[in-house]
Amino acid sequence: MHNRIKERALLKRKLSAGVNIQMPAPRRIGKTWTAGKLADDLRKEDWAVVELDVEGMRTIEEFARKLAKKIEGQSKLKDRFLAHVSTRLDNLLGGNWGTNPIDALSNIDPVEFLETLIEALNDNSFPTVIIIDEIAYFILALAEQDQTSAHGFSYKLRGIQQQFKNVRWLLTGSIGLDTIARRYDLEGAFVDFEKFVLEPFTKGEARSFLLDEKIQELFNHKFTASEKVLDQMFDELGWLAPYYLKLIANEIRPSINNSDNGPDEATREDFEAAFDKLLQPSRKSDFAVWREHVRKNLTKSDSDLAMQLLHKLCEQTSGETIETLLASLSKPNRRSIKDTLDILVTDGLLVKNSGRFAFRSGLVRRYWQEYEA
Repeated sequence: MHNRIKERALLKRKLSAGVNIQMPAPRRIGKTWTAGKLADDLRKEDWAVVELDVEGMRTIEEFARKLAKKIEGQSKLKDRFLAHVSTRLDNLLGGNWGTNPIDALSNIDPVEFLETLIEALNDNSFPTVIIIDEIAYFILALAEQDQTSAHGFSYKLRGIQQQFKNVRWLLTGSIGLDTIARRYDLEGAFVDFEKFVLEPFTKGEARSFLLDEKIQELFNHKFTASEKVLDQMFDELGWLAPYYLKLIANEIRPSINNSDNGPDEATREDFEAAFDKLLQPSRKSDFAVWREHVRKNLTKSDSDLAMQLLHKLCEQTSGETIETLLASLSKPNRRSIKDTLDILVTDGLLVKNSGRFAFRSGLVRRYWQEYEA
């Protein structure tokens, strides 16, 4: 149940039908794993798959250079791709650009170079998909430096997508591309991408994951547990993402011996002890990635506001409304607060229920309250 087989089959069917997809998903939920397994599924059906992680990139030239290297690294694409690109670059530059297409980047607009790459991929007899991870971070970084460049790049990408239909696109990200696009007037550039939201595990999927024999091999102690005990733990965790399920399971010390030589049984108290152990000062590094993530990947003004909001929201399990958050800030700005909350919801830190924003994970909320607020 936990191998995302249904999601992978649906994504493959949509890509095969010519649909380009935007797949937002919170961090630590298995987005990259799912995209990687989907890539394997497609390669088995004779697709060419180009995977590109753009988190940390800040220029179109860097994007184009990395994409070219990824394409060149695939034996399925290399010969035909190089021949097509070389001919196209000869026509554009009159030769004398070198022997490696990347050498031409110093003599050509990087957006035009990108179009040349995609045109070459489109010329293949087999379908191709480009999987771009963390696209929203790249668009955000680009727009913060030069909104005009971000606008030109985003709409050129849409034009390329519409023109070369033998190349499909799957854009993934852990912050909201919609929020970034709206802020910088780029919504029209991504309107043709169908949204496919990768959700956390259901309780059934989480049980399947934790009790899977191969997954159990990764834990310090193998264990079994009743459905009731696991459900209680799931309610406390609140966010059934593979990363945190493994984090807790690795600390379980089952206290009920199994006389049948199977795994020992874990009780509710065993899970509570695991939660407490994870919240010890020595384990702060297991959660500090969230603070680093907020500080590193949002602009300074956004990250400062995000930290203020998170400090307030960790006080109560039920969270707060926008009105109470506005009242608690010294310089309230409803639009900025709403945009930042939307990013934190898409990113997985928060959840919105009945107009209230709260930490998605009870474990992360307790960490934040103890060590960050």
